[in-house]
Amino acid sequence: MLTTMHGTVCKVTTARAARKAALVLAFTGCLTGVGCTTQRISSKDNITLTSQPTAGAERTVITDDRDRFKSHALIDVEPLARIPYDGHTLPLISPDGRKAAIQSRSTASWAVRVGDPLPPDGFDCTIDVISLAKDAAGTPISTLKGQWILGRGADDEGYLVEGPRADGGRDIGLATWSGTVRIIAKDEWCNAFATVAPNGTMAWCRRNVEGGDWQLVCEHNGVRRVLSTSNGSSWLMPVFGGDGTGMFAWRLQGQSLVLAWLPFADDGLPADDATVAPEMLTVVSLRANLSWAVRSLEPVSGLAASPPGRERIAFFNPEAGRMALWGPGGRIEWLTEGSFAATVVDPGNALVTLKDSLIRERLATEPRKSELMTDGAWITRPTILSASELIGFRNDQTAMAFARMVVNPEAATSTGSPQQR
Repeated sequence: MLTTMHGTVCKVTTARAARKAALVLAFTGCLTGVGCTTQRISSKDNITLTSQPTAGAERTVITDDRDRFKSHALIDVEPLARIPYDGHTLPLISPDGRKAAIQSRSTASWAVRVGDPLPPDGFDCTIDVISLAKDAAGTPISTLKGQWILGRGADDEGYLVEGPRADGGRDIGLATWSGTVRIIAKDEWCNAFATVAPNGTMAWCRRNVEGGDWQLVCEHNGVRRVLSTSNGSSWLMPVFGGDGTGMFAWRLQGQSLVLAWLPFADDGLPADDATVAPEMLTVVSLRANLSWAVRSLEPVSGLAASPPGRERIAFFNPEAGRMALWGPGGRIEWLTEGSFAATVVDPGNALVTLKDSLIRERLATEPRKSELMTDGAWITRPTILSASELIGFRNDQTAMAFARMVVNPEAATSTGSPQQR
């Protein structure tokens, strides 16, 4: 009799076969009596051990079937560079994934980062731009020094920076990848939380230097529109929708935080009455504040919050300690518990960052299903090249490690049952 599945071992009638079978069982840490037992092998290789009996005799065969469960290479990870950073600010990546802006040093406090004036003794900041191109990965391109803070977005021309002033005002600039700064907003307002769309449309928030409510400012093709809210409420942290039809923004009133969708009018800017329809809003928290809103989108700067072609936004919920997705007219969809970054790669899948791994999570599935993509807390950023080509980075003690990541076609179209986590 021959049995080869799951390491099944049966009695052998010849003395020679019995002796060899006993040796095999001793090797695997299992002694059998009469009948059959199942034993899983722990070696790294696919092994078939046989007693090689004489003709007509029963045989003992032990097989290792673990190849059936080995994960395929769902994502290719190509290391690019390891660059020092300030330990708390995530880098900005160019839309084509070929450049990165890294805040390598900063003495600015959290309060200054979220809108406070320039302190009396100022602060120091260094922003380094490096190449992520395969043939020049890690090569320095430019350095920006001064009282600037790395912003929230980047386009083909450069990356956003903010400059606090001692009078409470705040400037917004676009630092070119070559190192010069073009001023976007420099006026009597405190301007902050800027972002930029791939087509160059800008959006940011502003308030009086003395404090008060934040307004939303959008600028497209030289036309600027300011959206105010009712007294006591503020617009915060705008994000351009990946499908190009509108933008998301937080609306904070007291401790109530609402996520809103602002459709674009014909001129490419949000309409003044964009949030009238109830389906354009969803309540996210009743215990929020400005820091809550800022923290919610720090892990998904640039294109990551709403990648090209996508109609939903990804954000971190500090109260729940996990990432979430929302789109106009839908419900909030929670991602894996403990997640702190995510990139939606197609309508059915998201790359989700956990403390020790990067997983692919199947969206709109119950129970939630996911697959391990690679070890390490890799945070991903989409590129305009394709949905399967991304830039990843992770904290490596005092440095940021960068890698180019390509989701394999088999992974993108897989229909098999993923691991449930």
